Amino acid sequence: MLNLFVFLFPLMVFSYPKSDHYDGEKFFLPWGDDLKGFWSLVKWKATASTVPWPSQVPIKNHPFRPLAPSEASSVTWINHATFLLQFPGVTVLTDPVFSERVSPVSFAGPKRVHGPGLALDSLPPVDVVIISHNHYDHLDLEALKLIDARFHPLFLVPLGDEELLKRAGIQTVKALDWWEDVRVKDVRFVFAPAQHWSSRKFWDKNKSLWGSYVIESGARKIYFAGDTGYGPHFRDIKSRLGTPDLALLPIGAYKPRWFMKYYHMDPEEAVRAHLDLGAKLSVGMHFGTFQLTDEGIDEPVRDLKLALPKHRVPEEAFVVLDPGQSLPL
Repeated sequence: MLNLFVFLFPLMVFSYPKSDHYDGEKFFLPWGDDLKGFWSLVKWKATASTVPWPSQVPIKNHPFRPLAPSEASSVTWINHATFLLQFPGVTVLTDPVFSERVSPVSFAGPKRVHGPGLALDSLPPVDVVIISHNHYDHLDLEALKLIDARFHPLFLVPLGDEELLKRAGIQTVKALDWWEDVRVKDVRFVFAPAQHWSSRKFWDKNKSLWGSYVIESGARKIYFAGDTGYGPHFRDIKSRLGTPDLALLPIGAYKPRWFMKYYHMDPEEAVRAHLDLGAKLSVGMHFGTFQLTDEGIDEPVRDLKLALPKHRVPEEAFVVLDPGQSLPL
């Protein structure tokens, strides 16, 4: 019921200093925008050629193991944009989504076709949760409440989303603007741009910010892209913060291109982002859990395999994981 309450009743509008991406009322992309309106949405739904997904997909059982003493870090893909990142002394969750549906209500909206690769009850102690933006497939408020009750971590959110979490009873919340950073023990979190938008209701479009994160632990850098279209921010992030050892990049929810292109990368654009960042290794995400757009469930992985040789990127440099699969770094 809380999700429905927050959907129906507007939050307090925060005011932040004006910047190159905030005009005093709304956030925007400084390099240009192509935000589609209501009638474009109607056109998409009226003309969609949606490839049906199976209602249920079996997943492999990958036994979870904590970070080994010999490992500098490890990454486990749970589902969608949810990763468990383990560093020495600090454990991080990205955009935790564990609910059955990504929707303001529990009885309608996109429904998962497989369970999380690592159940919420099986998580190790979590120190930090990072949120890229407030769309329902990235900010699962019910899951955040359970995580807060279990672990009491620090929640890092974009500007404008702090009240949403606090109204849900979550108190340890830090809101960030682009290029602001927070340090937790020996791990540094930098909130960086992304080419996207925000909204949880019909009337709050771009009232909160969106973004990505660069996470630094010692000499190691991990880039979490959140949700993004292909844009100039990847090269800017590399220029300001350096080359990531690992980039977590979205490869799904990209059709039809006329509607999705500006805010969701297709696999070929994800490969271009990998190259712009100079990432040593990239892992695909944002596919295969919830049907949000028109492409088939297998298309993102298939299109990624086609895009890699086209851009002379070895297959081992841009990989996909099974839900629950871990990768030591």
